[in-house]
Amino acid sequence: MRASTDASASYAVEVARLLWPEPWDTPHVTRSRHRSGLPHRDAYVFPSERRPRLLVPADVPGSSSMLQRLGSGRGRLAGPVRDLLERAVRTRAFALTRWPMLRVPGSDGTADSIETHLAECFGTPVRVGVMLGTRRVNQKPVLQVFDLTGRLLGYAKVGHNDLTAALVRREADALATIGDLRPRTFAIPRLIHHGRWNGLEVLVISALPVDARRRVAPATREAAMREVVQLAGITRTALGTSAYWARVRDSADLLAPEPLGPRLRAATDTVQRLHGDQALVLGGWHGDWGHWNMGMGDGVLQVWDWERYDPAVPVGFDALHFAAQAVRPGEPEARRQEETFLQSVPETLAQAGVEPELHELTLRLYLLEISARYVDALTHGATPALQRRTDWTLSLLERTPDQHPPSSRGRS
Repeated sequence: MRASTDASASYAVEVARLLWPEPWDTPHVTRSRHRSGLPHRDAYVFPSERRPRLLVPADVPGSSSMLQRLGSGRGRLAGPVRDLLERAVRTRAFALTRWPMLRVPGSDGTADSIETHLAECFGTPVRVGVMLGTRRVNQKPVLQVFDLTGRLLGYAKVGHNDLTAALVRREADALATIGDLRPRTFAIPRLIHHGRWNGLEVLVISALPVDARRRVAPATREAAMREVVQLAGITRTALGTSAYWARVRDSADLLAPEPLGPRLRAATDTVQRLHGDQALVLGGWHGDWGHWNMGMGDGVLQVWDWERYDPAVPVGFDALHFAAQAVRPGEPEARRQEETFLQSVPETLAQAGVEPELHELTLRLYLLEISARYVDALTHGATPALQRRTDWTLSLLERTPDQHPPSSRGRS
């Protein structure tokens, strides 16, 4: 059967080509179960060929546990239907269905692949399932690594362009740093391997024990957030003379030629003019503090995706980032969501331990930080959702009232 020409299926094929390069033959999506005698890899495409989110190894029944990642779980049938599908995939009868499958034909038994590389890391033959996610410029293929019995060994992240390779390197550094600091209120993945394979940046980490049925209590999340702030120590310094601000200005200068660069540069200049002498408290942040990056397991908060970790940013960034996710630019309720977010800022920052006189500056700096991240991501390829969110953060930054800092200005 010919490969699908659907754009979404093409994304799955592109990722498979990275993981099983030549001399493996070109991957394609098929419903046929006819196979040649040559080595091959087959993976079921879920939830559908038109919306591929998971590639589940067809020859490892235990890998059906990946299906627990499907759906939001909000609908009454989401959980039962997902559980039923997971049980079905474990059976031999499922192989007789015509469920779409991504096939990678092999030319011989010695061809290199991501699986041979990961087998060396774990010391045993492996199969990988692929979490594709939605197609975004910063989206990295995330692999679940199984042994041949279906036991989950760990995860691998693959950086395939300049942006994603840099993020993989940053996460490797962050995991090593935070692991040495031995956090008490949360756990992180163990760094197993970091290196390059076939021109790709590869990070291999341990699996975290997470019970999806357990809710993360706000108090648990906030205690961990406060520890992240203090992990590498807290410093107080004037904004304009800090290494943090030098990085922000360098980023604005670098992005100035981009379409949204002048707006970012102007906002940076405004902050410098109004707040350059103001005292600032710096600590750590995770960088993408959200419910999608944490869960409860073994009685401890498990936190992953540390690629944006920074040990010296204004205290309160993680708290603002968590709250800002409730705003969905482009939705009919976006204006109301923004108002709710802005009204919550004083309480959000107070709970994070930020002094009232620093609330306005902290909000400005968060919007500046996240806008620079989005503008940079746009240089690697725009998506409508990313464009909308960038426009919103820049617009809100520009609409923040130009007020002089409070009387604490210049305090050190």
